[in-house]
Amino acid sequence: MTPTRIAIDGGGLLAASVLRALAGRDDFELVALNAPPGSSDADAHVGGADVGCADFVRLRERDTRRLPWKRHAVDIVLDCTGGDARAHLQAGARKVLSCAPAGAAVDATVVYGINHGALRDSHLRVHSACRATHGIAPVARVLHDALGISNAMLTAVHSRPHDADPGEGALPQRTGAAEHLHRVLPELDHCFDETEPMRIPGVHASLVGMVFVAERASSVEEVNSLMQAAAFGDWADIVRYGDTPFTTALSDRDTRSCIFESGWTQVSGRVVKVCAGYRGDLGYAHRVVDTARAMHRPPQPLIPSP
Repeated sequence: MTPTRIAIDGGGLLAASVLRALAGRDDFELVALNAPPGSSDADAHVGGADVGCADFVRLRERDTRRLPWKRHAVDIVLDCTGGDARAHLQAGARKVLSCAPAGAAVDATVVYGINHGALRDSHLRVHSACRATHGIAPVARVLHDALGISNAMLTAVHSRPHDADPGEGALPQRTGAAEHLHRVLPELDHCFDETEPMRIPGVHASLVGMVFVAERASSVEEVNSLMQAAAFGDWADIVRYGDTPFTTALSDRDTRSCIFESGWTQVSGRVVKVCAGYRGDLGYAHRVVDTARAMHRPPQPLIPSP
């Protein structure tokens, strides 16, 4: 089987995590890394990644349209910059997977494990949603299938160092998770809304809380049992079930998308509150690589029987 030829555009922690996720994979061939000067200390972060190979071409090109994707026969560009995917296509890439907020319209938004089966070969510009979406989408999928979700509110919580200036690193007003969930779970269109994210000093991870109205009454025991069965069953590679404190249960090396925090589940009749968290970019980076694999060999639509 011919490996998928991959190029990465961008530097910083996300690009380094994607490189780590690619390490040791024989179904991918990393052919180029473009880390322009000044891209979040790209050399420090990417150069320190445990890549597993050093044969790729290093580039420092600021103009996306001048990147040599055609010369290197790149199948998929993993864009970690949030740039316009059309420029990568103009440069000769066959497809683009945006791993940061996309700068233009895309053909599909995909959360691997949720809707990657909808990928088609005609999808040239794909967005991998955001970390918060990957953190809560599996939970929403499992609980909607079992309980039904009619309305939901999301709140993201991120860490902030104790000595940080409150004006530094201002969070966006929204993570975009609610919008992305409407795209990857179309049956729940317009069910999700999102509050402004919060920063809490000393919490070295991120958390997404979801409060929703179920279609029937439930209990804490039922909700946690549903998520435990999922985490030890079909969703084992994506969801971890946690019954220990959040800050100690997560690992920097965990490649799953999220950890379900069973200790924070609350239920009042049909109103349910659940929380799921993630630490760093590694789990998200692994889902990006999984999505790239699905993009290169997308599922074929079913052919009706004559």
